[in-house]
Amino acid sequence: MSAMPRVAFVHGGTHAQLATLADPALAPYRIRPVHVRRMEPVALADADVVVVSDRLRPDLLIPRSPMLLECLARGATMVVFGENSVGEWLPGVHEESRPTNFWWWRTGEDHRIRLRAPHHPAWPYFADRSVIWHFHGVLQPPQAAVSLVDLETVTGKRDGSLLYLDELSTPGRLLVTTMDPVYHHGSGFMPGATQLLYSAMQWATRS
Repeated sequence: MSAMPRVAFVHGGTHAQLATLADPALAPYRIRPVHVRRMEPVALADADVVVVSDRLRPDLLIPRSPMLLECLARGATMVVFGENSVGEWLPGVHEESRPTNFWWWRTGEDHRIRLRAPHHPAWPYFADRSVIWHFHGVLQPPQAAVSLVDLETVTGKRDGSLLYLDELSTPGRLLVTTMDPVYHHGSGFMPGATQLLYSAMQWATRS
Protein backbone atom coordinates (compact mmCIF):
# COMPACT_ATOMS: atom_id res chain seq x y z
CA MET A 1 0.00 0.00 0.00
CA SER A 2 1.29 3.50 -0.85
CA ALA A 3 2.21 6.07 1.80
CA MET A 4 -1.09 7.82 1.13
CA PRO A 5 -3.60 5.07 0.31
CA ARG A 6 -6.11 5.89 -2.37
CA VAL A 7 -9.59 5.40 -0.93
CA ALA A 8 -12.74 4.87 -3.00
CA PHE A 9 -16.09 5.12 -1.22
CA VAL A 10 -19.00 3.45 -2.98
CA HIS A 11 -22.30 5.13 -2.08
CA GLY A 12 -25.85 5.56 -3.29
CA GLY A 13 -26.34 9.28 -2.72
CA THR A 14 -28.48 9.05 0.42
CA HIS A 15 -28.48 11.87 2.95
CA ALA A 16 -26.48 9.84 5.47
CA GLN A 17 -23.88 8.79 2.93
CA LEU A 18 -23.41 12.33 1.65
CA ALA A 19 -23.20 13.70 5.19
CA THR A 20 -20.52 11.12 5.98
CA LEU A 21 -18.53 12.06 2.90
CA ALA A 22 -18.71 15.71 4.00
CA ASP A 23 -17.41 14.92 7.51
CA PRO A 24 -14.25 17.02 8.11
CA ALA A 25 -12.79 14.20 10.22
CA LEU A 26 -12.60 12.06 7.08
CA ALA A 27 -11.01 14.76 4.92
CA PRO A 28 -7.42 13.54 5.56
CA TYR A 29 -8.26 10.28 3.78
CA ARG A 30 -8.89 12.19 0.53
CA ILE A 31 -11.80 9.91 -0.23
CA ARG A 32 -12.93 9.53 -3.83
CA PRO A 33 -16.74 9.17 -3.88
CA VAL A 34 -18.02 6.61 -6.39
CA HIS A 35 -21.78 6.51 -6.91
CA VAL A 36 -22.91 2.91 -7.31
CA ARG A 37 -24.88 3.80 -10.46
CA ARG A 38 -21.70 5.14 -12.07
CA MET A 39 -19.30 2.53 -10.72
CA GLU A 40 -17.00 1.42 -13.53
CA PRO A 41 -13.71 -0.50 -13.40
CA VAL A 42 -11.74 2.66 -14.10
CA ALA A 43 -13.21 4.30 -10.98
CA LEU A 44 -11.77 1.56 -8.78
CA ALA A 45 -8.69 0.53 -10.73
CA ASP A 46 -6.12 2.43 -8.66
CA ALA A 47 -7.89 2.29 -5.28
CA ASP A 48 -5.84 0.79 -2.45
CA VAL A 49 -8.92 0.78 -0.21
CA VAL A 50 -12.55 0.35 -1.26
CA VAL A 51 -15.29 1.16 1.24
CA VAL A 52 -18.76 -0.14 0.39
CA SER A 53 -21.23 2.03 2.27
CA ASP A 54 -24.09 0.34 4.09
CA ARG A 55 -27.66 0.14 2.77
CA LEU A 56 -26.95 0.24 -0.95
CA ARG A 57 -29.77 -0.85 -3.24
CA PRO A 58 -29.22 -4.54 -4.02
CA ASP A 59 -30.51 -4.16 -7.57
CA LEU A 60 -27.70 -1.67 -8.18
CA LEU A 61 -24.95 -3.27 -6.10
CA ILE A 62 -25.22 -6.96 -6.93
CA PRO A 63 -24.91 -6.64 -10.74
CA ARG A 64 -21.80 -4.48 -10.22
CA SER A 65 -20.24 -6.65 -7.52
CA PRO A 66 -17.77 -8.38 -9.89
CA MET A 67 -15.92 -5.06 -10.02
CA LEU A 68 -15.55 -5.17 -6.24
CA LEU A 69 -14.34 -8.77 -6.31
CA GLU A 70 -11.76 -7.77 -8.89
CA CYS A 71 -10.37 -5.24 -6.41
CA LEU A 72 -9.82 -8.05 -3.90
CA ALA A 73 -8.28 -10.21 -6.61
CA ARG A 74 -5.63 -7.57 -7.28
CA GLY A 75 -4.84 -7.16 -3.57
CA ALA A 76 -6.88 -4.16 -2.44
CA THR A 77 -8.33 -3.75 1.04
CA MET A 78 -12.13 -3.68 1.17
CA VAL A 79 -14.57 -2.75 3.92
CA VAL A 80 -18.19 -3.81 3.40
CA PHE A 81 -20.72 -2.37 5.82
CA GLY A 82 -24.12 -3.84 6.66
CA GLU A 83 -27.39 -4.44 4.85
CA ASN A 84 -25.71 -5.06 1.51
CA SER A 85 -26.95 -8.57 0.69
CA VAL A 86 -23.40 -9.95 0.93
CA GLY A 87 -24.72 -13.51 0.92
CA GLU A 88 -25.70 -12.95 -2.71
CA TRP A 89 -22.37 -11.71 -4.05
CA LEU A 90 -19.46 -12.39 -1.67
CA PRO A 91 -18.18 -15.93 -2.34
CA GLY A 92 -18.52 -18.40 0.50
CA VAL A 93 -20.69 -16.14 2.71
CA HIS A 94 -24.06 -17.16 4.09
CA GLU A 95 -26.28 -14.44 5.53
CA GLU A 96 -29.35 -14.74 7.75
CA SER A 97 -31.63 -12.03 9.11
CA ARG A 98 -32.08 -11.50 12.83
CA PRO A 99 -34.32 -9.10 14.79
CA THR A 100 -32.58 -5.82 15.55
CA ASN A 101 -32.58 -4.81 19.22
CA PHE A 102 -32.10 -1.05 19.28
CA TRP A 103 -32.67 -0.48 22.99
CA TRP A 104 -30.90 -3.22 24.98
CA TRP A 105 -28.95 -0.63 26.99
CA ARG A 106 -32.24 0.85 28.20
CA THR A 107 -33.93 -2.42 29.04
CA GLY A 108 -30.87 -3.97 30.67
CA GLU A 109 -31.07 -7.21 28.69
CA ASP A 110 -28.05 -9.09 27.36
CA HIS A 111 -27.16 -7.88 23.88
CA ARG A 112 -25.52 -11.29 23.25
CA ILE A 113 -22.70 -9.65 21.28
CA ARG A 114 -19.38 -11.37 22.01
CA LEU A 115 -15.86 -10.27 21.10
CA ARG A 116 -13.60 -12.98 19.68
CA ALA A 117 -9.92 -13.51 18.79
CA PRO A 118 -8.70 -11.04 21.45
CA HIS A 119 -5.08 -11.17 20.29
CA HIS A 120 -5.81 -10.50 16.63
CA PRO A 121 -3.72 -7.57 15.31
CA ALA A 122 -6.85 -5.76 14.13
CA TRP A 123 -8.18 -5.27 17.66
CA PRO A 124 -6.02 -2.24 18.59
CA TYR A 125 -8.04 -0.30 16.03
CA PHE A 126 -11.45 -1.17 17.50
CA ALA A 127 -12.73 -0.23 20.95
CA ASP A 128 -15.47 -2.36 22.48
CA ARG A 129 -17.97 0.45 22.10
CA SER A 130 -17.36 0.61 18.36
CA VAL A 131 -18.66 -2.92 17.83
CA ILE A 132 -21.29 -3.27 20.54
CA TRP A 133 -24.43 -1.33 19.60
CA HIS A 134 -26.73 -3.16 17.19
CA PHE A 135 -26.65 -5.25 14.03
CA HIS A 136 -28.67 -6.41 11.05
CA GLY A 137 -28.37 -10.17 10.69
CA VAL A 138 -25.56 -12.67 11.11
CA LEU A 139 -22.99 -14.07 8.71
CA GLN A 140 -21.32 -17.43 8.27
CA PRO A 141 -18.05 -16.38 6.62
CA PRO A 142 -15.59 -18.51 4.64
CA GLN A 143 -13.52 -20.97 6.67
CA ALA A 144 -10.36 -18.90 6.19
CA ALA A 145 -11.94 -15.83 7.83
CA VAL A 146 -11.60 -14.79 11.46
CA SER A 147 -14.72 -13.60 13.25
CA LEU A 148 -13.92 -10.69 15.54
CA VAL A 149 -17.49 -10.22 16.80
CA ASP A 150 -20.11 -12.95 17.19
CA LEU A 151 -23.74 -13.09 18.19
CA GLU A 152 -24.83 -15.78 20.64
CA THR A 153 -28.24 -17.37 20.91
CA VAL A 154 -30.27 -17.04 24.10
CA THR A 155 -28.90 -20.44 25.12
CA GLY A 156 -25.28 -19.33 24.73
CA LYS A 157 -24.46 -21.01 21.43
CA ARG A 158 -22.72 -19.23 18.58
CA ASP A 159 -25.30 -17.83 16.17
CA GLY A 160 -23.03 -16.19 13.59
CA SER A 161 -20.55 -13.41 12.94
CA LEU A 162 -21.34 -9.71 13.14
CA LEU A 163 -17.88 -8.64 11.97
CA TYR A 164 -15.21 -10.73 10.33
CA LEU A 165 -11.86 -10.29 8.65
CA ASP A 166 -10.70 -12.43 5.74
CA GLU A 167 -7.06 -12.07 4.74
CA LEU A 168 -6.60 -15.50 3.12
CA SER A 169 -9.42 -16.23 0.67
CA THR A 170 -8.19 -13.61 -1.84
CA PRO A 171 -4.98 -11.64 -2.39
CA GLY A 172 -6.72 -8.67 -0.75
CA ARG A 173 -8.07 -8.04 2.73
CA LEU A 174 -11.79 -8.00 3.46
CA LEU A 175 -13.58 -6.63 6.52
CA VAL A 176 -17.32 -7.33 6.57
CA THR A 177 -19.95 -6.40 9.16
CA THR A 178 -23.71 -6.48 9.49
CA MET A 179 -23.60 -3.13 11.33
CA ASP A 180 -24.52 0.05 9.45
CA PRO A 181 -22.26 2.84 10.73
CA VAL A 182 -22.52 5.19 7.75
CA TYR A 183 -26.28 5.49 8.13
CA HIS A 184 -26.10 6.24 11.85
CA HIS A 185 -23.06 8.50 11.65
CA GLY A 186 -24.52 10.48 8.76
CA SER A 187 -27.85 10.69 10.56
CA GLY A 188 -26.20 12.11 13.67
CA PHE A 189 -26.95 9.44 16.25
CA MET A 190 -25.47 6.24 17.72
CA PRO A 191 -21.96 7.23 18.93
CA GLY A 192 -20.73 3.65 18.66
CA ALA A 193 -21.47 3.73 14.94
CA THR A 194 -19.24 6.77 14.51
CA GLN A 195 -16.46 4.96 16.35
CA LEU A 196 -16.84 1.93 14.09
CA LEU A 197 -16.70 4.07 10.95
CA TYR A 198 -13.58 5.90 12.10
CA SER A 199 -11.95 2.71 13.37
CA ALA A 200 -12.59 0.84 10.14
CA MET A 201 -11.07 3.68 8.15
CA GLN A 202 -7.99 3.69 10.34
CA TRP A 203 -7.61 -0.07 10.12
CA ALA A 204 -8.02 -0.08 6.33
CA THR A 205 -5.51 2.69 5.68
CA ARG A 206 -2.90 2.21 8.43
CA SER A 207 -2.64 -1.48 9.25
